[in-house]
Amino acid sequence: MKRILVYILAAAAALAIPMESIDVGKLQPVGLVQVYKEKGNVIIMTDTGDSGKGDQVGAAFEDLEKTTAGVVFLDTAEYLLLSADAADSLPDLSVYLKPGVRICLADGGIDPAQAAEFLNVHRPPMKLRDCEGIQNLPKLEQENGRLKLK
Repeated sequence: MKRILVYILAAAAALAIPMESIDVGKLQPVGLVQVYKEKGNVIIMTDTGDSGKGDQVGAAFEDLEKTTAGVVFLDTAEYLLLSADAADSLPDLSVYLKPGVRICLADGGIDPAQAAEFLNVHRPPMKLRDCEGIQNLPKLEQENGRLKLK
């Protein structure tokens, strides 16, 4: 009798807890996040072609979520491109991205989709959790249309 009562209470609790469901077809899995500054605003671009803009990192991520057709899924992000002028955003990025995201410096003019393909082959050694500043980060540069990791 006690066991049945426990099952009934567990079922009632499960039904009482509101759950937010997400249509898997609307997920936009992101592989690369690029962060740079332009005219005082933080710009976030992804390899899926989505972007967000705001005066701070949090506002830029909120804008990214609002302007994306589906649901931005950042748990799949493997790479972070950070411009030197956005280095002050580094501590805030750990709130939105996994600690194992590999990071390198890059200017804002690099195509995120092309960079994602390149970095899948030439993986940067530094991870976000190990990064204490930008001085030791490898730099992704574009020379004559080709990417190089220095």
